[in-house]
Parts: sequence; C-alpha cells; structure tokens
Amino acid sequence: MAKEQTVQGGVGSRWLTSTVVAIALASLLSDACYESIIPLLPAFIASLGGGALAVGLTEGVADGLAAVFKLWGGRLADRTKRRRAWTAAGYLGVGLFMPAIALAKAVPAVVALRSAAWTFRGFRSPLRDTLLVDGTAPAYVNRAFGFQRALDTVGAVIGPAAAMTMIAAHVPLRWAIAAGLIPGILAALMCAWVREQPRAVVKAGALHVELAALPAAFKRYLLAAGVFGAGNFSATLLVLVAIIAWTPHVGAQRAVVYGAALYLLHNALQASLSYPASIASEKIGSGRLLLAAFALFAAVCTLLAFAWQSVVAVAVAFIMAAAATAIVEPMEATFATLLLPAQRRGTGFGALAAINGLGDFASSAGVGLLWQTKGAALAFGSAAVVCAIGLLLILAAVRAAARPPP
Repeated sequence: MAKEQTVQGGVGSRWLTSTVVAIALASLLSDACYESIIPLLPAFIASLGGGALAVGLTEGVADGLAAVFKLWGGRLADRTKRRRAWTAAGYLGVGLFMPAIALAKAVPAVVALRSAAWTFRGFRSPLRDTLLVDGTAPAYVNRAFGFQRALDTVGAVIGPAAAMTMIAAHVPLRWAIAAGLIPGILAALMCAWVREQPRAVVKAGALHVELAALPAAFKRYLLAAGVFGAGNFSATLLVLVAIIAWTPHVGAQRAVVYGAALYLLHNALQASLSYPASIASEKIGSGRLLLAAFALFAAVCTLLAFAWQSVVAVAVAFIMAAAATAIVEPMEATFATLLLPAQRRGTGFGALAAINGLGDFASSAGVGLLWQTKGAALAFGSAAVVCAIGLLLILAAVRAAARPPP
C-alpha cells in the first residue's frame, strides 16, 4: 500500500477530509434527486406520446449539450478562485430543473428541462473533481474518487427505491418526479463544508491553445474514452428494455415498478463495487481496470443484441452494466490524473467530461434511433462493435502510458 504523504496547499496525510466527505454527500443527495426521476422518464415520456426515439433523444441531447459546458467548466476550474461557489451552483441547477420536469406538458419540454439540468451537472463535474483532487494527498486520490463515486451511487440507490415505492403506492408520476426537489436543494448546501485550497490562477489563453498543450498520452486516452462513450448508452434505455421485456408478463404499470427495481439493483451493485474497485486499482492499476470495464460493457451490448426481450438476459445485463460503471466512473478520472500536470488538470477533466458527453449523445440518441427504425438487435449490436473498438484504443493508451519516457 502506498505510504501516506503531505502535499502542498495544506492537505495532510488524512484522505477522508471534510472536503471529500462534503463532496461525497453532495453527490449522494444530487443523485437521490435525479435518480428518483430517471427511471420514471420512460413511462412519463410514453404518457406524453413518446417512444424509444424520444427517450434516446431526451438523454442524448442532454448529454450533448452538457458536453460543451463540461469543457467550459474544466477551463473555469483552472482559472477561478471560486470553484466551490461554481460547484454549488451546478448542484443547485440540477436540483431545480430535474424536478421541474413534472411541469412538462409535451416531450420537447422534457428534453429542454432535462438538458438544462444536465448543463448545470456538466460544468459542475470538472470543478468538483479538481476540488476533490486538491483536497486529497496524491497517494490516496484513487480511494477519494472511489469513496465519492460510491456515495454518489448510494444516492442512485435511494432515488430509484423512492421512485419504486411511490409508484407502487400509486403516487402520480408528476408528484413522484417533483419530490426530487428536496434532496436537490440539500446537495447544493453541502458545498458549505468544502474547503477550497489557496492557489495561484494564471491568465487564460485561447481554448484551442490550451487543449493543444495537453499531454499526448492524455489525448490518446481521450480518443479511446470518446469512442467507447459512443457505444456506452444511457441506463435509461436499459430501463426501457426492462419495461418492454416485463410488460407481457406482469402488465404495463407493474413493469414500470420492475424496471425501477432493476435500476435500483444496478445502482446498489455500483455503489457496493466502486470503492473496492478504487482500492484494487492501487495494486492493479487504474488503466488495467478500465480495460476490464470496457470489455464488460461490450459484453452487455452483445447480450442485449441477441436476447433483449428475455427478462433473465435483461437482469444479467443490468448486473454486468453495474459492474462496468462501478469501475469506469472512478477510474476514468483516476487514470486521467496520472496523465495530467496539476496546472492543466481542470482543462483535462473538462475535455474528458466533454468527450464523454458527446459520446453519450451519440450512443443514447443513436441506439434510440436505430432501435425505433431498424430494431433493437441492430441497435445494441452496433453499440457492441463501437465499444469493442474503444476497448482496442484504450488498450493502446494504457500500454503507451506504462512505457517509460524516452
């Protein structure tokens, strides 16, 4: 195990600081907000007359717009001394706009409100990650990210559980969605306990110049993450698959509950695996774990391409996807930290988040479009091929990062 060490900026040998705990709790509450809404979106969109394409576009457009603001948020993280305030604003925006979906009367309104929420979530992410890294001793960045992502996913367990309970109790969809307002606002308040480390801020240069100055090894990693992201579709589509698979067996209303239950299982497994994965990465390496996760999600896509109407296959797909996501979310940022100099960390995190957002747009919108026009088998099969290409690219990136500099 790596030895504890003291670093600049007042960060001591403890890794579980007030900053790490506050950010983790903010993530938990924010996830409890929007994850109580996401499993209800397919049914809510269907009640407004939308289908698979509408669900895919709702997720894809939100992710695509968020990608732009993730890049801006990363640039801002390197250029502002008020990262805590900007992070709090990001949490608050999510907490207001996601529950506001309850007011939507048509699918375009759902798309607009979902996109607004994800815009705030987008620029918040790199700001939050830089606060987390700066508030943690370097030897423990892996576990700090793992702890944050684990509590983040605990919120993603609480949210679907609340949604499932409300729907089972016959709470109207709109009221169930609106209930997310409470944890959403509490998430922003948690930022009061974040301690922002003193730091020098350099003058901003042109964005394209700063992106060009990112290390070559990191750019190879961005390519791999972007291609994989283009196949790594939203879990909301998994919920839709579950609802369709269960409906012939239990009826439409109970299928929504079962879909939320599988989403709850997905998030519970992710929460339980995120921190152990981060601890394992200290010995195995974050790059090697990313390889395993990319391969696992490619297998999920392949399984759904052949058996998307089987309730057993869908349940297995949820479990495999949970394991893959539990690794990808903390390890993507951890591996990026190894490739980025401290003074460009925010820009790098923003670029990674933006690439992921664009990939999410392509995957969710693309899978939804192919599903509705060409069938589910082709949609998920295409995602499997794209993920496999991303797997080959990440293999090359990990090998390149392991080689000593000349």
